[in-house]
Amino acid sequence: MAQLDVDQTPNPADEYPHPIREDSAWSESYYFYFVDPKTRVSAFTRMGFRSNEGWADGLNAVYFNGRRVAFCYGRRELPKGDQNLKVGGLEASLKEPFRLWSVSYEGAAQDIPDGRTLVAPRKDRPQGWFSTANVSMQVDFTGVGNPYYFWRGEHGHFEQVCEIKGDLRIGDETHEIKAWGLRDKSWGSRSWQSQSTTTAAPRTPPRQSDQPSTFTIWLTATFGADLAFAVTCVRDSAGVLRGQGFLQRNQKNIPLLDAVIESEYEPDSVLQQSFRMNASAADGTRFKTQGIVFTVCPTKIAMPGGATLVNEGVAEFDLDGRKGFGIAEYWVAVKRDQV
Repeated sequence: MAQLDVDQTPNPADEYPHPIREDSAWSESYYFYFVDPKTRVSAFTRMGFRSNEGWADGLNAVYFNGRRVAFCYGRRELPKGDQNLKVGGLEASLKEPFRLWSVSYEGAAQDIPDGRTLVAPRKDRPQGWFSTANVSMQVDFTGVGNPYYFWRGEHGHFEQVCEIKGDLRIGDETHEIKAWGLRDKSWGSRSWQSQSTTTAAPRTPPRQSDQPSTFTIWLTATFGADLAFAVTCVRDSAGVLRGQGFLQRNQKNIPLLDAVIESEYEPDSVLQQSFRMNASAADGTRFKTQGIVFTVCPTKIAMPGGATLVNEGVAEFDLDGRKGFGIAEYWVAVKRDQV
């Protein structure tokens, strides 16, 4: 994994669309998530803009206590020069750089009693696996501390801890949101195929034979206004999921180094169930957490010979008895006969 960026000075220009490079795989993406610690109502939103390929897409998934997920996906044409952060009923709006973003969704969604159903091919899903429901979501993401840059310049990525407030309605249900979470911004060349086909089975490095071909894990959680973290791990040549990230303590960002994640999966499944992570902070302290995944929303990216499953799980974390909530995102390579 590349070394983390040493320059952590926030650049407000990075909050806006970047100059489009000639690479056909050029992408700019925006990601937001929150978990309400009292109700466990959660959501993640991702908007991606593929300017040289002429399209943009948006995904919004809302999780409820249990395994229920309300899911929607939209896609639109993206003419050159179009910088409108709106896809279908999903819209993101910058109010103040590194301080305030608003995210809204108005429209229909698939109301799915058990999000795990999405792992199966559509033809294999049970009758009535979803109903249609109208979703209205309006939430504000307020930055807590500065963003943390992993890379910057022509190809960049940063993440920022946030406090989230707003309202959500599905059908006749209403939920007031008082939550914690994170947002990130990425720009540069991004090819799902090159990332997946170089790591897809059977070319993945050694791993435990009884585990899925997970090649990337992103863990992030917030324990309150004073403590949060985010780590990305990729499978190394020894088969270990190892990586780096950052710890935010009292709104100060500290690099997390040499993070290692071990996981358990549901029986006979590619879905993550629990995990443990150990890392070293740059200030010399050790950081150790574990967690249980209580809801998963799998999404599929088709690849030659199979697919990449991006299993977006909402999880409860434990840190020395302190409870936090966040995302356990697992990238799993599967063969064609598995999808």
